[in-house]
Amino acid sequence: MIQTARLNLIPCDLTLMEAVLAGNATLSRVLGVNVPRHWTENADAFPFFYELVKKDPALERWGAHLLVYRPDNLLIGSGGFKGGPTPEGAVEIGYEIKATHRERGLATEAAQGLLDFALSHPEVTAVLAHTRPEENASTRVLKKLGFDAQGVVEHPDDGTVWQWRLTR
Repeated sequence: MIQTARLNLIPCDLTLMEAVLAGNATLSRVLGVNVPRHWTENADAFPFFYELVKKDPALERWGAHLLVYRPDNLLIGSGGFKGGPTPEGAVEIGYEIKATHRERGLATEAAQGLLDFALSHPEVTAVLAHTRPEENASTRVLKKLGFDAQGVVEHPDDGTVWQWRLTR
């Protein structure tokens, strides 16, 4: 688990993935936190991560994480990595915060936790991120954390995006 000042970023093992896929009531019981109705905008990503971890349990730490806001014991989003380090040493991060908890610095805190975790592994030499191709909250987070804009790329899952990179 990755801990920040206010968040627990809990890696999804198969049990947690199955709870996510079973629904909020099951997830709340298994995780032991309050799970609001609309805690994620990326529910469609969890089946992908479930299959990824099923094939290779070592990828648990390099997959989806559930973001729990400790002061309220509340699930407020998800984040994590889109797989382990590439042969070149890069990992890609992603994160989301429930609308009711935005503009409190929690996205920055979550992204910093993911960044610190990634760079604590010597095989990771760069951390990537992708955003919609426009200035927005995510671009502000990445700039705060020292990421550099790399330009527009075509992402296989997300279409036209801006690519960001932070090199060790």
